[in-house]
Amino acid sequence: MRTRFLACLIFCLLPLWLPAQSNREDEAEADIQSAKQAQEAGDYARAVAGYQAAVKLMPEVPELSVNLGMAYYLQKDYDKAIAVLSQALKRKPAMEGANLYLGMAYIHNSQFAASIEPLKKAIAINPHLRLAYINLGESYNELGKDEEAVDVLQRAEKVFPDDPEVLYSLGSLYYRLMFKTYGKMAQVAPNSYRYDQVMGQSFEEREEYPAATVEFQKAIKENPSAPGLHYALGNVLWLQGHWADAREQFEAELAISPEDYLSTWKLGNSYLQEHIYDKALPYLQKAIQQKPTLGGAYQDLGRLYMETHDNDHALYYLKKVVQMNPEEPTPHYLLSMTYRRLGNVEESRTEMGKFEEMKKVENERRLPPDAMFAGTKSEADKPQSSGTPNPPNPQ
Repeated sequence: MRTRFLACLIFCLLPLWLPAQSNREDEAEADIQSAKQAQEAGDYARAVAGYQAAVKLMPEVPELSVNLGMAYYLQKDYDKAIAVLSQALKRKPAMEGANLYLGMAYIHNSQFAASIEPLKKAIAINPHLRLAYINLGESYNELGKDEEAVDVLQRAEKVFPDDPEVLYSLGSLYYRLMFKTYGKMAQVAPNSYRYDQVMGQSFEEREEYPAATVEFQKAIKENPSAPGLHYALGNVLWLQGHWADAREQFEAELAISPEDYLSTWKLGNSYLQEHIYDKALPYLQKAIQQKPTLGGAYQDLGRLYMETHDNDHALYYLKKVVQMNPEEPTPHYLLSMTYRRLGNVEESRTEMGKFEEMKKVENERRLPPDAMFAGTKSEADKPQSSGTPNPPNPQ
């Protein structure tokens, strides 16, 4: 289903100064004001009539034709909008609004190829014209020009790094390209280990861990020495709490890729989950040597030292986690418990307050459940756990 990003348009009425030198100009000014009022009231038919009257009185002013074309656009009469805006641009090509709305009118008429040039022209005139980027990306997408679509939306992201519409457009494009690529894989290599790996990732994303386990096992059977497969299987076992089975896979991954810090960390984490501290410690220490920004390993070291009653070391590592990821709630909870053990009541209350506030925000925030595959390295720097730990008994 084609998605268009044409909502929430701000209709920019072009400024027009008409010195009252003649009855013709006075009448045109009155028609313009009437059209503006109609436009603001959402009465596009009356706006069109007002601009038509103004254009008839002053045909030499191309900006009036642009306003008429925009009014036709908002009235959803795209054929007339295209005709009027095209004529206005012949007389004055460098009008950003005319180029933008002409391109969008072409899109509404499914004339995607025709929309390219006016939208490119609009961006050239004004590089901060958000709707031009979004619609140009959509046209390239519809024309199957994937590289061009990616390029224009990546440029838009640089100009508007925090704009949700731009991020949505780019994310939707990436998502479509992912399925397009994997769909091709299904056609050309349905029996390959890579296809089984993709299927496993898909099941993992949906938290269907037993099905993911089967797919990763199939992939390993086909290519047991491929990097990443043993980690992938170990990760879904780890997510299910099958600690010993997960460790077997992480160890197999490290035999293939000794530098794989995620396998190193999760080996340590799995031992920590079973309170086997002497085996957990060296893996967690090695993990932060391999990846100094690995927040999950720092947090696990903090937990390990809490559980072995070494509160000073626990404090050190938990503070490091908070420095790296100040918006993560669990480290503040663990810090609160550690301060409590050390007798620092005020610090303990402060950290608990931060934890409770962050958890409230986290619970209210709507996060997409399938935003990314679990356990990917892009998420690895954030502390991860199976949930908020139970408060350790103060000593």
